[in-house]
This record gives sequence, C-alpha cells and structure tokens, in this order.
Amino acid sequence: MSREDVPIEIVHFADPWCWWSWGLEPILQRLREVYGDNVKVTYKMGGEFETLAEWMRENGVDERGTADWILESVALMNMPVRPDYYFRSKVESSFPACRAFKAAELQSRELAAKYFRRMMEAFGLECLPATDETLVKLGAEVGLDKERLRKDTHSDAVEDAFERDREEMARAHANFDALLIRNRQGQAEMKGATFTSKPFEDIVDKLAPGLPKRSPADILEYLEHHRDVTTANEIASVFRIGVEDAEIRLSQLERAGFLTHHDFEGIEAWQWKGTKADKLPLEIVKISHVPPEVQVETVSDLKPIITKAVQSLYTEVATRPDKGYHFPLGLEALRYVGYPEEDLRKLPPTATESFAGVGYPHAANAIHPGETVLDIGSGSGTDVLFASLKTGPSGKVYGLDITPAMIAKARGNIERIGAKNIEILAGDATQIPLPDSSVDVVTSNGVLNLVPDKVAAFAEIHRVLRPGGRLQLADIVVQEDVGTVCGLNPQLWADCIGGAAVETEYLETIKSAGFSDVRVLKRLDYFAKSASESTRRITKTFGAESVVVAAGKPKDSRESRSVGESPR
Repeated sequence: MSREDVPIEIVHFADPWCWWSWGLEPILQRLREVYGDNVKVTYKMGGEFETLAEWMRENGVDERGTADWILESVALMNMPVRPDYYFRSKVESSFPACRAFKAAELQSRELAAKYFRRMMEAFGLECLPATDETLVKLGAEVGLDKERLRKDTHSDAVEDAFERDREEMARAHANFDALLIRNRQGQAEMKGATFTSKPFEDIVDKLAPGLPKRSPADILEYLEHHRDVTTANEIASVFRIGVEDAEIRLSQLERAGFLTHHDFEGIEAWQWKGTKADKLPLEIVKISHVPPEVQVETVSDLKPIITKAVQSLYTEVATRPDKGYHFPLGLEALRYVGYPEEDLRKLPPTATESFAGVGYPHAANAIHPGETVLDIGSGSGTDVLFASLKTGPSGKVYGLDITPAMIAKARGNIERIGAKNIEILAGDATQIPLPDSSVDVVTSNGVLNLVPDKVAAFAEIHRVLRPGGRLQLADIVVQEDVGTVCGLNPQLWADCIGGAAVETEYLETIKSAGFSDVRVLKRLDYFAKSASESTRRITKTFGAESVVVAAGKPKDSRESRSVGESPR
C-alpha cells in the first residue's frame, strides 16, 4: 500500500519544542497500534516560536509564568515534561529543530518520525542544549546520515518546505494541541485540547467505517518495537489501563531485567533494555500482558467478541497480503509447512497470497477421488482448491468461513480457475450448514484454535461426517494454558495463540466427540518463521507449535477410540 492509498491520514501541526506535541504522542502511538498501517501520521512543522523572548512577550509570561503554564498543561495532558526545559536547554528559537525535521524527511519519513520523537525526549526530559550539534547528534542516534542532515537543514528546499507547513497550519486554523483526521475522499475533522484516544478513534471509525482494529496487548512487545523512552502515562494511554497499574507493571519489568529506568528529576521513565532469552518466565508474560478493552471475563458469550477480533485480522489478510504479519503468509508459508511445489503451481496467485494456514493437513492423505469434502475455515480458497485437485471433477468440495472478505476472495479464485465442484458457505464450525452424514472428509488448517467452543465444533464435525469418514487438520496447540496467564484476550485469540488448547486436552476433545484412531502425524515450530522476535519468544514460552492430526468417525458406535502420538 502506497502512502496515498492509506485510508486515513492524521495530520499533527507540531514542533519538537512544543509540550502539546509531547502530550499528543501517546494518542498517536495508540492510533498507530490500533489501526496499523491503515493510518499514516503526518507531522507538519508549525514553528512555535521564532524567538523565545518575543513569544514570551506576546503571551505575557516570564520564566516563572512559562513554567507555571507548562505545569498546568501537564496536568491537563497527563504527559510529564520538566517545566523549565526551555530555560535549561537555553533554546532561543524552535525553528532550527523544525527545519532539522524537514531535512530528515528528505532522507526517510519513518526515520524522521523517530527523530521527532527523539528530539521531544531530548528537550522535554533530558534538557539537552539547543544547539545545531545536538540536532545532528540526535539524528545520527535514530539512523539518519548526520552530514546530509547538517547540510540539508540549511538548504532552500527545507526552508521552503517549512514555510509551506506553516502556511498550511494557518489555513487550517489549527493549534498545536489539535489533530486533523482526513480520509481518501477528502472528508476531514479536526479536534483539539483532547488527550484521550477514544474521541479520535471515533472520528477514524466514522471517516473510514469497518477499518480493521487491533487491541494492544503486550507492553514488552510495544517497548521492544519502539525502543523509545516512555512514561507510565504513555503506557496507560496506549493500553487503556490506569497510570498506577502501568507504573507497577513497568517497575516489575524493570526489576526483572527487561527495562532500563530513567529518573529525570522526579519524572520516571523506562526504556527497552533487551534480552537474549528465547522464551519468558510465565510470571513476566502475565505482567506484560494487559487486560483487554472489553472485560471478557464478565461476558457470558465470548463468541461475538472473538469473532470480531478474528474477522478484523483476516479481513486484512484477505485485502492486504502485501503487509507484514506476526505469522508467515502466502507462498512462503505454503512452502514452509510442506505443500508440494508442483501442486502450488496449479493454484492462482490470488489464492496463495492470502494463505494463513499453519500446517499441511493433506499429509494424512484422507481425500480420495469422487468424495465430498468440507474445509472449515476456507479463507482465500487455497485448501478448497487443493482438495478439489484430489477429489477430481466427480467429487464435491465445500468451504466454510466467517469472514466476508475471505469468502468473496475465495469465490473469485474459484471462478478464476473455473472449478465447478466447489461451493463456499458462510458460517462457523459450531453450526455447520450441512446435513448429518453428508461428507466423507473434513479438513481444516489453523482455524479451530480460533473457535471458543471446541467441544461444539468437534461435535458438529462428527455430525456431518459419514460413518467411516475421516478428519484431517492442522492446528496450533500449546503446552501451557495461555488463558490462565494472560486472561481471555480477544487479540491473542486472533493472533492464533490465545485460543490454542493444551495439546493433551485438544486430543481428548477430539476423542470425546466420538472419533477413533486420533493421532498426531507431524509437528512444526510454525512461529519460528515469524518476523517478530516478540512473537517467537512468547510462543516458545507457551510451547506453541502446529500439529497435523488425523482421526476417523467409526463405521458404527461400538468401535474403540484411541489417542496416540504416531500413525498406525
């Protein structure tokens, strides 16, 4: 997705020296976490003061009055800075920092955003001296070419870009405490003097209805990704917990050796320290994972909450296969879990690009020519098309999915390949819209871990299978119960780990549904392919891996059942 294709742009008319910009940073971080790369944040340099002395005269304040104003503002925005940081740093003009940001944008917008954040930390908390050398040093810290930064900062191109930003701010009648939110259609709304994220999320949802959302869940993952100095106030805002709760969690993570603590004369802050551990103690996971926005423990029916989180994620997988996820995707994933290359060449790229399965269930060789097959969680159609290759034109393949975007994509892929024996159904595993004893094989790939009521799901699978029918599936299992440590967090369910059952309990559930000869055929460290170090670490913590399981429905109810580790 190019920057122009992003559904929502958030414009912040800002200045690295402005305490209001620092106050809005937790909101911007929250919006980035919730909407991912479906939003882009654009910083426009407003230039708070060309000379501090003139600015103070215009506002009728002296040094004491400025410090009092900052203290009052901190109480409102709840993001601390040192009240006398202007005078400790001996800043005379905020314009050089604004120009330095515009120069950084010539190198990289992403690095420029990191640079802007680093300048705010350096000035408002550390009170570093307001010199050109400081600006160059801070740029180098975030990865900018310092010599180019030094040169570009004083160029005509940067001066023109800075002036355009200031003119745009004037035309918008914007203040430094406001955010302008606009969509691709040109609709826009500006809101100021607001320092909680919910009103801004409401605006985003209104301007871009149905945009996928993710609930931040893991403090360590957040800090490891950003590497910034952070405060309890920021963590509280991003994760929607109390400031005191955030402070306790950060202090505990610091004592455990994962964070570095900073004390800026009474302003406490923390920063990712790093770890070489490939998994975490369970008590650390519990501290790092925060309660979900919806207290699901008080909700009698988990299904709609989990369904919403799952549909949100897999809508993105269907429509944005180009972006990065915490799990492998597309052809990379298909090859990793074991799909034969010669069969992959028979499938359209639009089917394989959104493949998010966790294993190779067809290792069970359960599907024979001419049979009727049901694929639960059919996604973009990779496995239904794969199953149709095995049944041949005389067989019948049904796909079942809950995500409209995936259903639409699968139907398009089926039409594209010209398969006449495949039908995609809307529904879920606990209410399969097929008659009793109507299919020969049920297959599934990385889906049943997303189902809250697994007992009902396997009972339904048993119902629709004919006597003597077969079950083949790939799924995520764990060795430690995630829910007892992290609680019932919808986002962790969507991420394929929160709903994963302990392996022994998972196999027993299949057996108790009436299946015989239940066995594990293959194992795979599926999350080893994740691009996220945090994901690899937490999945190892819980012993998460993918397994391929085979089982059968007895030809009559008197057949014995067994649970084992290997094929017979």
